[in-house]
Amino acid sequence: MKKSINSALFFIILILSFFLLIIFLSTIGSVKITFTEAFNVLLGKIQTTNEKLYFNLRLPRVLLALIIGAGLALSGEGLQLTLKNPLADPYIIGISAGASFGAVLSLVMKQASKISINMELSAFVFSLISTFLVYFIAKRGGKTSVTSLILSGVIISFLFNAMVTLLVTFAWKNILTIHFWALGSLASAKWSDIFKILPAVIGEFIIFAVLKRKMLILSSGEEHATSLGINPERLKVIIFFTVSFVCSLMVSSAGIIGFVGLIIPHTVRLVVRIDKKIELPIVAITGGTFLIICDTIARTAARPAEIPLGAITALVGAPFFIILLKRRDVSGYE
Repeated sequence: MKKSINSALFFIILILSFFLLIIFLSTIGSVKITFTEAFNVLLGKIQTTNEKLYFNLRLPRVLLALIIGAGLALSGEGLQLTLKNPLADPYIIGISAGASFGAVLSLVMKQASKISINMELSAFVFSLISTFLVYFIAKRGGKTSVTSLILSGVIISFLFNAMVTLLVTFAWKNILTIHFWALGSLASAKWSDIFKILPAVIGEFIIFAVLKRKMLILSSGEEHATSLGINPERLKVIIFFTVSFVCSLMVSSAGIIGFVGLIIPHTVRLVVRIDKKIELPIVAITGGTFLIICDTIARTAARPAEIPLGAITALVGAPFFIILLKRRDVSGYE
């Protein structure tokens, strides 16, 4: 009883701190926005030029960073538990690269041959292709080892990234666009992106919350899961489809943003040490906060220019990745 109360109190404090942090970070930028102006916008009182700028540019960008960060963190959590692999993440195992190729292909087809293909659908299809290619290449004797998954993910990611480069260079004739798809950016964030991605991330959260017990059992071993009536392959397919769908939407709007799904679940499990019942919402909140902080650095550190968002997350994620490689037993995995 006391543990549940402490967990609930911790969760409430975290939510309030998180809300205040978002307001603070959203006021930072080329145009200084006061707390009063930010709160006026949140209360629906949009009158001054700064308040209009905040509502149309700054707020959707911050909210999109929150939603994408939460979605990527949840995706990493689901993949790590399902694959029993501490290094599983949409970026590492090639899902993001496949979605990026699908999104660019739809744009190239539209401009080069006037054939209209839905960007999100194309990104989803190729993210699925990438996911299952990596999984089946890495699978050996019914198991996927850490090493084989990483190598397969790197190979497939290089393959799709190379195809993106070729498409943009020869078919699109716009080399600068490579930076957006390869390193990610929230500079073009719009309210329509939020309305498109938010339902998918909420759906991902609900699916993972319903399947969380099964994923935890599966992470302890496939034989154990099977003995309890869980179909490991069916569960993996559900998780792969969910993660691929959410990532295809996020990549279509913001390009590839790596390492969020790798860093956040481990940070929550290893540092916070919370009740398993509230682990998913904490992972989502932490992922959203992390990406908002990274995006704030990306848009302010080199003003008036912007640093690619993926470069900021990689600066944090790469050392973390090295640490995980050196410690294979992290978080109870093999």
